[in-house]
Amino acid sequence: MVTWSKRSLADLQKHGPMRATQKVPAQERPTYYRAVGLQAAREAAGMTQAEVADLCGYSVGVIASMEAGTAYHTASISRAASVIPGHNLSLIRDEG
Repeated sequence: MVTWSKRSLADLQKHGPMRATQKVPAQERPTYYRAVGLQAAREAAGMTQAEVADLCGYSVGVIASMEAGTAYHTASISRAASVIPGHNLSLIRDEG
C-alpha cells in the first residue's frame, strides 16, 4: 500500500511542485511528440489557425505553438488534427 503525504512549504520552495508524471514509471509516462505536419495538413484543408483552434477548443497560440515544433501530448495533437478534414495523424505527428 502506498502512503502519500503532503509536501511541506520548505519542500515546495526547495524542489518546486512535483509533476504527476514523476510518480509514474518511465514506460508509463505520457508520450510527447512534435506536430511537424499539422501546418501542412491545415493549409491543405484551406483552414486558418483560428478555425482549427475554434473547432478543437484550443487557443490560436496553442495551435501556433504546435506548428512551431513545441512537443505536446499525443492526445492534444490528435485533438487538434481531428478537426482537419482528411488529416493523417501518422504524417502530422513526428516521433523523432
